[in-house]
Amino acid sequence: MRNIHTKIFSILFSVTLFGSLISCEGPGGDNSAAAALLGLDIPASASKSEFLNRYADLAFESYTQAELDASNLAAAVATFDSTATPSASDLTNLRNLWVKARASYLITEGFRFSKGPIDEAPVLECETNSACEGLLNAWPLDEDAVDSYIADGGNSVTTFSSIYAKIGDTTLGTEDDAEKIVLTGYHPIEYLLWGKDTSNTTAGVRPVSDFADATGNGARRRHYLKTITDRLVIHLGLIKDHWDPAQTGNFRETFLDSANENTSVGNIFQGLGSFMAGEWGGERLTGVIGETQEEEHSCFSDTTKADFYYDAQGVMNIWTGNYSIQKGVNISTGPGLSAILSFKQQGSIESEIVKSRNLFCINLSDTESQDPNFTTSCPAGSLTHRFDQAISSADSQHGILVNIQRLIGSTMNRDFVAAAAAIGFSVVPE
Repeated sequence: MRNIHTKIFSILFSVTLFGSLISCEGPGGDNSAAAALLGLDIPASASKSEFLNRYADLAFESYTQAELDASNLAAAVATFDSTATPSASDLTNLRNLWVKARASYLITEGFRFSKGPIDEAPVLECETNSACEGLLNAWPLDEDAVDSYIADGGNSVTTFSSIYAKIGDTTLGTEDDAEKIVLTGYHPIEYLLWGKDTSNTTAGVRPVSDFADATGNGARRRHYLKTITDRLVIHLGLIKDHWDPAQTGNFRETFLDSANENTSVGNIFQGLGSFMAGEWGGERLTGVIGETQEEEHSCFSDTTKADFYYDAQGVMNIWTGNYSIQKGVNISTGPGLSAILSFKQQGSIESEIVKSRNLFCINLSDTESQDPNFTTSCPAGSLTHRFDQAISSADSQHGILVNIQRLIGSTMNRDFVAAAAAIGFSVVPE
């Protein structure tokens, strides 16, 4: 009898303590600390339908911002293109606008591989589903192909259709690799703005004279830059429109159809799992193994640390339901993917995402000063060196990159697959 009384008291005490801890948090507070302390679980806080509606809103908001920032870049490029002798400050302005536009695009990368508009050939009018995202973000590229196209004079024109037709044409490049003949998207724009990066102590140092009428192909280089930047805006707008709640007959309608609820959730789990294992924690980190600067994702501008930072932030946005670009500033909120999981089912995924983001410090004053998360005060243990320095095994911070690869590609991906399985979804990372 005494043992029974003891057990009853223990249960009542735990329930009372749990209630007290919850009340201390206030309405809408985070009760996970209390649950962890008591070894209790907290049920899912949102339905699949509520999460899917928030996901669609988040996608629309994310692509809207990416389109806006790309439009601001395109407007400045148009002015630059109309100037026979642009100034160094004009070029610096374009670089700064690219850095900002790049950040808001990277936030959207968590929506890839989920059978959404970014993956569908009809949306961007590309030849295959796998080729669509490449119009925006293909890499690595044989930059000599861009130079060859521009130098071709009267034999090539700087219209998008003409440029697009030459993608994959190995006669333009020097590496005999069709996949590296990349002529459109963020990275060719990056190359035009910075030029080749031949040092691991600075970014590319293309002189503004490369764009002057007096320089051979200067005008054509400006026109080419304008053409592919304008098309970048168009492509982002096409994707955004498919998430627009004000439009009918778009992808969003099919995605939110109640008959497709489990399919949509399953595609999101699969897409994020593939992004973690294959891209964010996979191909993007191949340079760590080969120690080759060519494998650095944004090698011309030396902003590769931002690629990893914002990929993590984009995944965090989907996981929490909050739309955020600048650390700690939520532009909008709602139920994220974690909300359809119980507290125990969520595991350590959120802390792993936060760690993977915070290990990259955006601190390069020569190229990242206009980044939304630029800082001169880096967290202890974060990567403060340039990425193309840290990929060398001789660099004192090389181990950080090795650990990040394990964290994202192995630990986080394993926990994510387990979380999906806990509510009946299978994830096969690709």
